[in-house]
Amino acid sequence: MSAEPLEPSVPFSGPAYGIPRTIKGISERLPEEKRALFIEQVTTAEVGADLDEVMLVWWGQAVLAQDPSREKRLADARAGRDLVPLSEVQRRLERRDGAG
Repeated sequence: MSAEPLEPSVPFSGPAYGIPRTIKGISERLPEEKRALFIEQVTTAEVGADLDEVMLVWWGQAVLAQDPSREKRLADARAGRDLVPLSEVQRRLERRDGAG
């Protein structure tokens, strides 16, 4: 079974929700309860791979935070509700991509 949504409520193509991959852009889109940890990590990361990793992880968190149904979907997945078999996900992806 998969806890992944078959069709996200907002498309993931193009610039993700218009969130720039900048400290300011990410910070402004994070929930308040996560913002302080992001600022702490980004201001203590070494320039290079360390900072790149912090920015990538937190940019992803900022993108996910824009989904208004995220908390409900997480709760459903953790409780085992509304799960979709991976075979169904594969079938739908193949149909979408014209491979099936």
